[in-house]
Amino acid sequence: MTEESAVNKKKLNIAGAIKLKYIRRAIFIVNVVFLIPVFILALYNTPSADDFSMAFEVHEAYVQTGNVLFAFLKGIYMGIWYYMNWTGYFFSDMLTALCPAVFNEKLYFLGTWAVLCVSILGIWYFFRQLFANVLRLTNDLAGCVTGVTLFMLIQCMPEGGARNESFFWYSGAINYMFMFGLGLMWLGLLLREICIQQNKPYRIQFLSLLGFFLGGANYMTALSLGILSFIILLITCVHVYMDKQSLEKQIELRKNCFVEICDRLSAVSKVWAPALLQLIGLFLAIIAPGNRNRQTGGEFSPIKSVFMALYFTMENMLGKWLSWQIICCLVILVPFLWKAAGRIKRFYGFGHPALFVAFCFLLSAANITPPVFATGNIEAGRIMGIFYMQSMVLLVLSIGYICGWIRVVIKPGKLMSYEDVGIRKPADLLFDGYLGKNASKVFITVAIVTAIASAMSIRVNTGIYMGTSAAYSIYKGQAGTYYREAYERIGILKDDNIQEAELKEYSVKPSLLYYSDITEDKNDWLNKAVADYYHKKSVVLIKNKK
Repeated sequence: MTEESAVNKKKLNIAGAIKLKYIRRAIFIVNVVFLIPVFILALYNTPSADDFSMAFEVHEAYVQTGNVLFAFLKGIYMGIWYYMNWTGYFFSDMLTALCPAVFNEKLYFLGTWAVLCVSILGIWYFFRQLFANVLRLTNDLAGCVTGVTLFMLIQCMPEGGARNESFFWYSGAINYMFMFGLGLMWLGLLLREICIQQNKPYRIQFLSLLGFFLGGANYMTALSLGILSFIILLITCVHVYMDKQSLEKQIELRKNCFVEICDRLSAVSKVWAPALLQLIGLFLAIIAPGNRNRQTGGEFSPIKSVFMALYFTMENMLGKWLSWQIICCLVILVPFLWKAAGRIKRFYGFGHPALFVAFCFLLSAANITPPVFATGNIEAGRIMGIFYMQSMVLLVLSIGYICGWIRVVIKPGKLMSYEDVGIRKPADLLFDGYLGKNASKVFITVAIVTAIASAMSIRVNTGIYMGTSAAYSIYKGQAGTYYREAYERIGILKDDNIQEAELKEYSVKPSLLYYSDITEDKNDWLNKAVADYYHKKSVVLIKNKK
């Protein structure tokens, strides 16, 4: 190694003259700046749709007794009631019934804050445990990968219902996005236990309990976690079987590809109990009596549902979602993932890349198979939200794995032999330009281009990022107007002298805050739900005159 190359290596090729810790801090600041408007906008949020019907009984319990503890116990009871009479996901239904607005409408923002915090913490903790603990990367490098991925997941989520139903509409957000974030956190905790030499019984018991409840989450999250739990149990069974064999037999068995992979991952057997409890929770959710009461027959056959899920995954994960913002984020990510692969390859060989990528793709497809089977589509924003999240996480992991495989197996820069050491090869020029000593220039260039393109795009479409969409709603006064008009309605609904409430139509409908509304038909299900919630004879919408 020449002196010049040694100097470049010490500078952490990923950024040349820029230290990773400064890049990590810059990415952290960008995330904070873009998240602040989202948290502020949540203060203008108000209940709608299922928030009134799903939380009705808990609200009644609180209104009649004024006892918060009794209301919480009622929420737990409603989780059981829904399990027996309506849907199998008992944990999601219990939390849906405990909408913060049942205590006071002005507390509704806490639901959005809770979903945002759990989602962010779940993403951060999962990646931290995976990269910093399991794969032994530095905190700075792991932080860079996590920061860019977090921005891509939250800010670049498709516009429209996905953002609204995933974060701002409580009944949808707590049932789907909250569970997705909690599921990632659970996986992160499992990874932590796998890396610990001695596992404390109380931690395993806590993870087992949490796993059981996650089995009763929405079927998309519960099934995805169930697949991972099944794999953990399968690896555990192989590990136990191998331990009972003689050394010669073990050597012979490891020649099998499946056994070799299980043997490499045998450490996951430490968390077999949480995995088992998660599957038990999922099984109980599937056989729930309430599912029979609600079931109307699948839209497609199980086999067709699987193929439709594969199609939707290809259409979105490899097509619609690859906007210029996502592409820029991925371009920025690759140098970090390349550097990470260089550190990981010292103890992991990145074998079977096609198998890993195929598994990630199929896990993304499995995520949407339940709604495809039940309804034949994935149009609901809350469904699209966690489908997007899970697919992008798995896409990042797939790209990182491919980077590792290239570094270990293909070894760019060493494939071509040459006689003149002064002549640079094409592979070396590419490596230096994007992943090597000039990577900092590339990183800065891509970051500047992304910032300029974002600034130009925001002038045309303020919704390209969730943070800019929230800031625009606040700045233009749309959020304030929507909030004021909502509380004018609530004032009418809480007036005991009014039994037949007539509510004016909203003059503004911010895309992040507005989900749905009552209609002019007093017999509409939502009108009835609002009327029952506030003890009115009827509730109707009065359209604005154009």
